[in-house]
Amino acid sequence: MGTIRRVMRSVCIAHNDNFAYAGSETGEVLMFAIDRDDPKPFNEPESLRPALKGYNRDRFGKGVKSVACVVNPSTGNTNVIAGAGDGTVQILNPKLQRIESHKAQLSGAVSSITLSPSGKSFLAGTELSQRYSIDIATFTEELRSTGHFGEIYDVKFPKNCSELFVTASTEDIRIWNTAKKQELLRIRVPNLTCRAIEVTPSGTSVLSGWSDGKIRAFYPESGKAKFIVPDAHSDEVTALATCNDDDLGNEWRMVSGGKDGRVRVWKVTNSHRSMIHSMKEHRGSVSSVVCNQGGTQVVSASTDGSCIVWDLQRGVRIHALFEPTVFHGVLYHPDESQYLTCGANAKLGYWDAFDGNAIRMIDGGDSEMTCLDIRPNDGCLFVSGSADKLVKVWHYDDGITIGCGRGHSGRVNSVAISPNQRHVVSVGSEGGVFIWSLDGVDP
Repeated sequence: MGTIRRVMRSVCIAHNDNFAYAGSETGEVLMFAIDRDDPKPFNEPESLRPALKGYNRDRFGKGVKSVACVVNPSTGNTNVIAGAGDGTVQILNPKLQRIESHKAQLSGAVSSITLSPSGKSFLAGTELSQRYSIDIATFTEELRSTGHFGEIYDVKFPKNCSELFVTASTEDIRIWNTAKKQELLRIRVPNLTCRAIEVTPSGTSVLSGWSDGKIRAFYPESGKAKFIVPDAHSDEVTALATCNDDDLGNEWRMVSGGKDGRVRVWKVTNSHRSMIHSMKEHRGSVSSVVCNQGGTQVVSASTDGSCIVWDLQRGVRIHALFEPTVFHGVLYHPDESQYLTCGANAKLGYWDAFDGNAIRMIDGGDSEMTCLDIRPNDGCLFVSGSADKLVKVWHYDDGITIGCGRGHSGRVNSVAISPNQRHVVSVGSEGGVFIWSLDGVDP
């Protein structure tokens, strides 16, 4: 290759340790002889040194991200499996020539390849968080598992349904099976980010708030669009909630919060969507909106250090909660006598729902508290997520931790307790979805 330099992104060594194969950013697979002399005195020159022996002339698109060596059982020769940035997986013969009959096209850049112990198949992982199993003899691919490839912002369970949950992330919404831990449906909206989701009480619609300021509703069975509210907010839609109306009737309501600080109430019918109220008192982004059971009030939390309780009938403020912090979450206690908040000051706040006064503040941890969910039937325990990557279960009345989950490698963005109260699902900035068991965790 002369004086041309290459940046290597992957390497593998043949089973006999004679050769090493490296994948480059420019799409070549390079073969190096790595034989060395036995140890000699320092003044005797080496006769064997690592040297470049060859490379493929037909380059792969977007570079070679991963390589693996496999032995052909019929000839005993070493072939190379190359995974490229354009999603191509292909076998090269000992002369580094492509074998066209052994080629597959995967979704996303192939970032890793590992052989099975039998050597008859291999697993390939892509940068879009998809894992494939490929049979070497037939070179047919099978999708084994999927995951989000970007940050996950929200997670919700449908009402009275613990078998499914919904997650919101970059470019898509996904519906998952809780028991099998498998993706059931993917709803893609390219080049946009879903910041908030909600499932209507009947489970017939998945509501979503997007970075382009629109609210989109989808059918959960097919993923097809049901309706769109254009220009719901001038900036990102950051929070969504339903008003616990019968959405199978002629009309029902939903509430949205935006990065512009506005809280808006919408009337939804089969034929159109219209705004009932637009309330602007927050000076920062709205991070959470939650309605009470009767659908008469909604409480909104904002990064400006305030939580405001609104009258949904008149569209006016009832009272406000103030704290020198950035509020990330707020919710009602099931008996609606108190509000529970979390924020950047690493505190969990209990507030009186009658007058909005603070009852007590407890330490949530060493880092900012980012999300909350409470057990819906009695409220005796609640779950929190935080920027220190921990998921904690709390006793509501005692204010003490009764369980702690470690597993996330990034900030925990949202948590949800299943309706049957047996599981907690948490999602984080690293794109991870974690399902935690609440068995044995009793207040």
